[in-house]
Amino acid sequence: MQLNALSRLDDLHSRFNLLRGLDNAVLKANGFDASLEELACVITGLKSLSHTQSQLSSLHGALELLLMLLEVAHARDLSGDHLHCLLEPLRVKLDGALNELDAII
Repeated sequence: MQLNALSRLDDLHSRFNLLRGLDNAVLKANGFDASLEELACVITGLKSLSHTQSQLSSLHGALELLLMLLEVAHARDLSGDHLHCLLEPLRVKLDGALNELDAII
């Protein structure tokens, strides 16, 4: 079974976690336990990307639907206000997803 990068990283963290607290001069000198804590924080941040991915997937579907509607209505005059009402919630959702990405990356 092929694991995604986040699952592999989580698995590596679990295996390295077995070394936590060992009375080993090399591990202590290199701050191994502190590095494990930092890695755990990174993994937690990356796991929140699944929510961002879900938001972006919803936006993708909404934009595809909007494009289909615009294609069907190509011979009609469209109100800018109506388009704005359709697009504004998508923009807000996209801003939220981008802010989540900015916080992680």
